[in-house]
Amino acid sequence: MLTALIAVLGTLAGGALATYTQRATDRAARIERHQQQVTDALIGLLDAVLRYREHHWLIVAQRRNGRPETPEQAEQRWRLRTSVTITRDRLALIAHGTPLVDLGEAAAWAAIELSDIPLGGACDGLFAPDVETELETGRDRSRDAHTALRQAGSAYLLATTRSRRRRPALETR
Repeated sequence: MLTALIAVLGTLAGGALATYTQRATDRAARIERHQQQVTDALIGLLDAVLRYREHHWLIVAQRRNGRPETPEQAEQRWRLRTSVTITRDRLALIAHGTPLVDLGEAAAWAAIELSDIPLGGACDGLFAPDVETELETGRDRSRDAHTALRQAGSAYLLATTRSRRRRPALETR
């Protein structure tokens, strides 16, 4: 009788351990999958913002040389803006509840608002002094917002990696 009881308890304990191990493994996989999604969303937004800024500064250089923005370039600017918006929204959905959402929003808008600066005409390769000042301020703001998002993203990913390492039972490797 005692042997049967021990066998039953052993079987139950084995089942409980297997269930716990499976849940821990599933949780670790979910955390790792989420971290990869955040990484992909961050990289996507940083890339989209950078491409938008690059396009903007190429147009500014062209305008300084007296050549207007072409309809094709304007269309490209709108496509790039859409890309920034899509990737910003993706980060907001994936990283909700983290500082990355607000920083992503700031980086996206800092880049998009560059195109809101009215350039006017250029003379000797420069715009009016107030326009040049506004362009420099916008460039610094967009660069700083981009850097802040990248640094916060790195810190967030490092922190989530470290928190996984502190729970060896949840490691899947």
